[in-house]
Amino acid sequence: MAKYVIMDMKKVPIKTSGLIHVEPPELSFKVVAELDKKMEKGAEKDPLLQQEFQAQAKEILDQTVKMIEQKCKVFDKLFDDMIKKGASVNDVKKQLTGLNKAISEDMKVANKAAELGVQKAWQNLQGKKKEWKKFKIKVAASIVGTLAGLGASIAAMATSPFSGGAGAVVGIAGLIKSGISLAKDINKLAIGIDTANTQLERNLKFVEATAKKKGLYTANEVGAGILNEFIGIAQPSIKSVQDAADTIKAKYAQMIVKMHELSKVLNKILAQQDKLKKEFLSEAAKKLKKYPIKDTGTQQKKIEAGLDDALSDNYKKVQSQIDKVQDMYGDARKWANTIKDLMKRVAQVELKDSKGLKVFREALKLASAATGVLDGNSIATTAKDLGLGLGESLGGYAYDKITSKALDGTVFDAA
Repeated sequence: MAKYVIMDMKKVPIKTSGLIHVEPPELSFKVVAELDKKMEKGAEKDPLLQQEFQAQAKEILDQTVKMIEQKCKVFDKLFDDMIKKGASVNDVKKQLTGLNKAISEDMKVANKAAELGVQKAWQNLQGKKKEWKKFKIKVAASIVGTLAGLGASIAAMATSPFSGGAGAVVGIAGLIKSGISLAKDINKLAIGIDTANTQLERNLKFVEATAKKKGLYTANEVGAGILNEFIGIAQPSIKSVQDAADTIKAKYAQMIVKMHELSKVLNKILAQQDKLKKEFLSEAAKKLKKYPIKDTGTQQKKIEAGLDDALSDNYKKVQSQIDKVQDMYGDARKWANTIKDLMKRVAQVELKDSKGLKVFREALKLASAATGVLDGNSIATTAKDLGLGLGESLGGYAYDKITSKALDGTVFDAA
């Protein structure tokens, strides 16, 4: 088999008259037939065969060009309407992707049509020349093109709504919600510590006082167990002291972890705010490049100053909450030694043998029952205030408010 090139055209232009926004693609159109070697030389010298093949290929090419031109006109009108209505760049680009997909489908159809069309032309020629009836041909078409684009003349796109940093605002809202939840957890844990501490003080004093009286210490433990088991009334005992101490220790460990998590969340909010600013200013710079003014630098500085002003209060509020967490954490860490000593003391409140009981009673004379340094209510109040403060800061991150303040007095001011 020998290859015979029917048509090979590169960068076939699409008519651009009347197009405002669309930069049409360029097509490359190639159709090749594989001929039997016995008819190769005859084909090259036969004007009828060449004419039939080329006419068929050109017809397919013209139809394809016409379809693509029509689609470009339809989408150009669509883009113009979208831009005038303030559509975002991303929305327009989505439609541009749709145009390129449609053009790609047209080229696939044209490939098949060219192959079938040349085959049909060959069958017609076989009817005119009997010596060609015993020969077969194989046709391969290759129609490809560049992607359609948006023209540089779309300065009106610069007036479309801003979206830079909008994702960061959504992220901030999620972080604030997470921060409020952590503040609530800390509040509950602190209240739980305060309640357990009150119970521990009362029970510890009772158990230690009982231990000082000969003959009552063991009896109290037995009596407390019976009351709780069969009557359901809790009486101060070694177990109630240990339970309260274990509660304080466990809730304290959880509270410290929650404070660390809250601190990280608050710092992430500030990082997202920086991301918001960066993305917003980047979009402003891109829009200004398309905008028909010379002094874009002054406009960019105005936007940056307005954006800083819009975000400054938010930054201060979040930083204030970070300071509160640090103070709250510092206060809570002061409890560590107290709880450590408390656990040692609770470990001593055990049922002693007759010889060890005397030593234990003597030790109690020197022991202090004060656990008041564990002020859970103080931490709980701070956590509650912190959560409320975070909730109030959410309103400051409304994207439309930030945008309005950042663009006030600039060429993008909607007022």
